[in-house]
Amino acid sequence: MLVSDDSRLAGECMNYFTIGLAGHIDHGKTTLTGALTGIDTDRLKEEKERNISIEPGFAPFRLSEEMTVSIIDVPGHERFIRQMIAGVAGIDLVIPVVAADEGVMPQTREHLEILSLLGIQRSIIAITKADLVDEEMLQLVYEDIVDYIEGSGFEGSEVHIVDAKSGRGLDELKESITAFLSRVPSRNRAGAFRLPIDQVFTLQGHGTIVRGTIFDGEIRDGEQVKLLPDRLEARVRQIQTHNKKVDRAFAGQRVAINLAGINKHELIRGQVIVNSNHYAVTSTIDLAFTQSLTMFHELKQRSLVTVHIGTAEVRGTIVFFDRNVLESGEREELFCQIRLHRPIAAKKGDHVIVRRPTPVETIGGGSILNVSGEKYKFGNETIEMFEQMSRGTPFERLEQLLDHELLLSKEQVMQHIGLDEEAYVQLTEESQLVLLGNYVTSENVFNMAVEAILVIIRNNHQLFPMRKGTPKAELIQEVRKRYPVKLVEAAIELKIAKGELKQTGPFLSEYSFQPYLPNSWKTRMTQVIGELAKQELNVSPIDMLIEKESIPDSLKGEFKQYLLTEHVAVSLTDELYVHKDSWEKTITDLKSGTGETFTLQEAKDILNVSRKYLVPVLEKLDESGYTIRKDRDRYWRT
Repeated sequence: MLVSDDSRLAGECMNYFTIGLAGHIDHGKTTLTGALTGIDTDRLKEEKERNISIEPGFAPFRLSEEMTVSIIDVPGHERFIRQMIAGVAGIDLVIPVVAADEGVMPQTREHLEILSLLGIQRSIIAITKADLVDEEMLQLVYEDIVDYIEGSGFEGSEVHIVDAKSGRGLDELKESITAFLSRVPSRNRAGAFRLPIDQVFTLQGHGTIVRGTIFDGEIRDGEQVKLLPDRLEARVRQIQTHNKKVDRAFAGQRVAINLAGINKHELIRGQVIVNSNHYAVTSTIDLAFTQSLTMFHELKQRSLVTVHIGTAEVRGTIVFFDRNVLESGEREELFCQIRLHRPIAAKKGDHVIVRRPTPVETIGGGSILNVSGEKYKFGNETIEMFEQMSRGTPFERLEQLLDHELLLSKEQVMQHIGLDEEAYVQLTEESQLVLLGNYVTSENVFNMAVEAILVIIRNNHQLFPMRKGTPKAELIQEVRKRYPVKLVEAAIELKIAKGELKQTGPFLSEYSFQPYLPNSWKTRMTQVIGELAKQELNVSPIDMLIEKESIPDSLKGEFKQYLLTEHVAVSLTDELYVHKDSWEKTITDLKSGTGETFTLQEAKDILNVSRKYLVPVLEKLDESGYTIRKDRDRYWRT
């Protein structure tokens, strides 16, 4: 790939599929691929010499004007199982190949088992090398295959007899493939782009190149991408599919991507190229697990295992919650957790294969229930939690998750629930969820957060009735102990917008709330207010008036603040408060008794107060913006 300058746009009406050939060594997979496509997938020298596909070989196969497939010649030798798992990642249809002269062999069984565990059960079976046996033997092999797949996910698969050399059965096989794929839904082009890397190399004049099958979404030339789990960044310099340069590529296509801004040594097989935050990076995954029938040795709690996901291969520790030993010989379905030794990129619903490093065998496979597993208790409580995760609708699973996480970003919802963009929009439109910008919570969690906010505000109205409300920063600081800050802030803003709360300066209160004097001290506080009105400008210090009424020190500050914030009084100094009526009369008397300017003496004559009160009055006029002082004169502001 990346050798052609034939630029074109990948046809948007074209459907792209991936077909995988699997089976025992020397059963004719590569020969069949060549007969169908005219391409020899044994590219490497070692493959030519040993006739074994060490790395999966890929060949384009145009079925019709609307349908193009990539055929993957999956390796068949036992020690290349890991490449086979990587090869089937992203396959839409599998063609198990069984040689007529040997029949179903051990590796045929293991391959079918792995395919089934990966959730790939769409198959057409090909009996190859038909020229090597007579018709009676062909019939026996055919019946053996039908018997073997009975009761499995492959039951009912078409079985075709072919001979790649003579061409027998090839046209019928192609017709069957075309009919089968026409019924298979194409991959989700609208989803978040994801490409697991299975090959990394360089070409002179091009630089770093990666190959893989696009699992989801689409990618465009020139787009910025990330490489997970390492969170490296790069730019798409060029895209090719089947030796053709394209401007963009879609889910299901086999592509080579020339990356700029990154070196080959930074890339490895198993990394995932994405262009969004919709995929999680995790080191702990919870699985709905199915035991393999090809597992022949028991597996103890916390054993070392190898996990295959996409094209990644990672060691980890398996943890059971209902047993300490997984016995062999049965196909059992269970829940487990794998704590990985290094992180992977994944989302809910991704399939994994779990193998034992020694003795080497397939333990089983499953799908990811949760990409952010935690340490759970051993026992039924955890198993019941997993059962709820596996059975519930996307909304029920999200509600369960939100009961614990409280608030999730759009990307986190898509990662944890396993949704694409379209499914996320549908879920938020049809379910009782509360959308807070790019975040989402459940009505239950939102209402609990609102109630926590209202409880504090209402309690403070009772405890501190003379305040305008609760300081917003103080409220957030308190509620954030139980709920995320974004949720608290959003709940406050929504309640303000709905007219249920109001903000006055830094204070929050219920919309209808007005500060008031506490009933138990209302009479005495009213006496203080009356005394202020009576004394006009010749007031006693406010603390003296309060003490005279035996108002406790614990209420003194609150009361003084109330007098000012509710505009009952005006503070000339920290100690001198005048009643609002006296203050307004002072301004009126001065304005009517002076011209554009006046002096201190003129003000003294008009107000008839001593210098002790006059100076604070005039300074308050300056501070309040009524007057401007220049030298000995004051000018009224117009």
